[in-house]
Amino acid sequence: MLLALQKYTAVIHKMKAAFARHGIPKKVVRDNGTCYSSHKFRQFAEQWDFQHTTSSPHYPQSNGLAEKTVQAAKRILTKAREDRKDPYLSLLEYRNTPVDGLKSPAQILMSRRLRSILPTTTSQLRPQVECQRHQKHHYDKSARPLPAPHTGSSIRFQQEDGRWQPATIIQPAETPRSYHIKTNNSQTLRHNRRHLRSALDSPPEVDTQQPEISKDTEDLGNANTGTQQPRHISVSKPCHAEPNYHTRYGRTIKPRQVLDL
Repeated sequence: MLLALQKYTAVIHKMKAAFARHGIPKKVVRDNGTCYSSHKFRQFAEQWDFQHTTSSPHYPQSNGLAEKTVQAAKRILTKAREDRKDPYLSLLEYRNTPVDGLKSPAQILMSRRLRSILPTTTSQLRPQVECQRHQKHHYDKSARPLPAPHTGSSIRFQQEDGRWQPATIIQPAETPRSYHIKTNNSQTLRHNRRHLRSALDSPPEVDTQQPEISKDTEDLGNANTGTQQPRHISVSKPCHAEPNYHTRYGRTIKPRQVLDL
């Protein structure tokens, strides 16, 4: 759907048209645009009984499917305008084309392929749900949910330039995997859990006190001062313990051992 003006009235009108055709979803994930944060849009969500959730700021991956779809639609419209072709036929073929071995957008939405001006074969009509299941299985092997930080705990958050700065957890945000934090400059920000890490543990304190010499040893040294040289007592140097560093999952990072050959 093309929007001439990105105002809440135009957005609500287009969403009503889509919901009347395909049904009302249970959840609508959106970005932090001003047209979605208006009071009228909240009333629209309450009247039509759906939950609207915002993506994390400066983290497009949390709403990556919508961002990718917008990029594909812009490329299709630009290419159709340059070639002086009908943009609706281009959109039809895009919705009828399988993506990465999965079903096409039309099959996912309507459980069937759409008839177009291009001929189709029987092999293209076969469902490929098993392929999608395998992709999810292999992705979940390395993807794990991060532990939720506690309120008031000290953490470090990643800025846009990649640097990590200290902050404190205030409370979890209303959106999933998002938290409100307070920086050292008393700024309140909202970040995704992926941009938060627990503060590194401080190095353990090392006991630097000198060992005490027993009284018997001291008396023996005073008695032999006339005939023997004073007895030297070796004092061992305190060993400095190396600080332990941990990953974001709590695993201890061990230094690499190099063989001296």
